[in-house]
Amino acid sequence: MGDLPVRAAVKVDVEKTEIREFERPRIGADDGLLRVEASGVGGSDPEMYRKPDSAPCIMGHENVGMVEALGENAARRWGLKPGDRIALHEYLPCWHCHWCRQGDFRLCMEADFFNVKDQFNTLRYGTCNADHAPHLWGGNAHYMYLAPNAVIHRIPADMDARHATLAVPLGNGVQWAVLDGGAGLGKTVLVYGPGQQGLGCALAAKAAGAAKVILCGMTRDRARLDLAPRLGADIAVDVEQEDLEAIVMRETGGRGVDVVVDTTGDPTGAIAAQAVALAAKGAWLNLNGLRQQIPIGEIKKRYLTVRAPRGHSYRSVELALQLIGSGRWPVDLLCSHDFGLDQVHDAILATAGRGMEGAIHVTVSPWRDA
Repeated sequence: MGDLPVRAAVKVDVEKTEIREFERPRIGADDGLLRVEASGVGGSDPEMYRKPDSAPCIMGHENVGMVEALGENAARRWGLKPGDRIALHEYLPCWHCHWCRQGDFRLCMEADFFNVKDQFNTLRYGTCNADHAPHLWGGNAHYMYLAPNAVIHRIPADMDARHATLAVPLGNGVQWAVLDGGAGLGKTVLVYGPGQQGLGCALAAKAAGAAKVILCGMTRDRARLDLAPRLGADIAVDVEQEDLEAIVMRETGGRGVDVVVDTTGDPTGAIAAQAVALAAKGAWLNLNGLRQQIPIGEIKKRYLTVRAPRGHSYRSVELALQLIGSGRWPVDLLCSHDFGLDQVHDAILATAGRGMEGAIHVTVSPWRDA
């Protein structure tokens, strides 16, 4: 097994990828090997692709595949056998801290990007240094290494692999809109940004029982806004052509919304200010970006709960997989484009809106053209 090479698409420079071969790992008692069926291109991947100090790297952190090989201890620990199909988190956490024991691996000190000093040299699927043996740390490859501390979800044998790659972005939607955002029965919800994360938030909020979901974006997002009503949104607003504040107040009888989720990153802080203005008393705000400033006086006056989106928990991804497998939602509409291993560069640029139009959730299927 160890002599057979593995093909992988490796980021070697800023927005430059080439195909390289790596030795196939020898699997011991505690680890395994995954035959990658599909890898989703995340919304953060174009930014990662532009970073100057993050090569060499095998990108791809929304990964689905079939267990190819498994050590005895790993099989017992994960309850798996070769041939089982799984979806992976990107996190490679410690498994013994307070947060890991709750399934909140995003907050583990060994997995949290805000705590680690060197993100590129921190082991995490899809973003770490490919020089670290056994090298196969990303889904843009024929095979991936299953580390002993991997976070794994079993998926049904008949689940479409491209649909299953939505487990992470839709898991973010469940986490941000529902578990952290408070969307639920009878709530009114406003979501900023109609990308894969925003559409995931809209779907999760409606699935949780929200009475009304308003999703907003820009004119360039027209195709996504048109798709939104089929994926949980009751109203889709082009903020460059329509008055969002007037629509929100009309739809809520002047009270404001119960939940706000920003998936855009809000580089100027303008969304945060507007979110406060559109929030009902007692609303929950899940606000993105690092430049937002909300006066404590406004939080007190309106009795707001303010959080920030921070990845996903085990529970949120498991719930996302249940939504995907339910057949209730046309998730295939999210899976807009698929590329082979030799087209990873094009796949990442498509996610950034470059090279082709209409991309929502882009996937790489490494064996497609093999």
